[in-house]
Amino acid sequence: MRFRSLLCTIALLAIAAPLHAQATARDSVLATIQTFLDGMRTKDTVAMRSVVDSMTRMTLLRPTQTGGIRVVAVTAEQFVRMASNPNQPGIDEPIRNPVVQIDGPLATVWTEYQVRRDGRVSHCGFDAFHLARLDGTWKILNVSDTFRNTGCGEVWK
Repeated sequence: MRFRSLLCTIALLAIAAPLHAQATARDSVLATIQTFLDGMRTKDTVAMRSVVDSMTRMTLLRPTQTGGIRVVAVTAEQFVRMASNPNQPGIDEPIRNPVVQIDGPLATVWTEYQVRRDGRVSHCGFDAFHLARLDGTWKILNVSDTFRNTGCGEVWK
């Protein structure tokens, strides 16, 4: 009976350990993204730069006046400078319902976002983050997003 109990305990630990590691990695990935978003809101350039790589790109899909889509690609450094503009309010961009996929050193996050300006919803869409674990730390490699200014709902609680 003791042997059977020991085997059950070992089996449960064998199953739980990878699940715990996956949850820990997921939390770390989301914490990296949250550090960037908090930095945008507070214009903290050090925080934003701490979670991006020197090769990071922001790929922004924006509607044109003729109904098409324009691709705006900027470096992370260009984006940090824009987001920290002293003449503009910080960018308040909460996310919700993230779908996180991780395979070794690569992670993707697909998540809904809502940008607020002066306490009102400015626009919304979906963010697609790509991250890599470099030297043991998650870094954002790319952020792509969609953009719409209708159908965004009320400010999220």
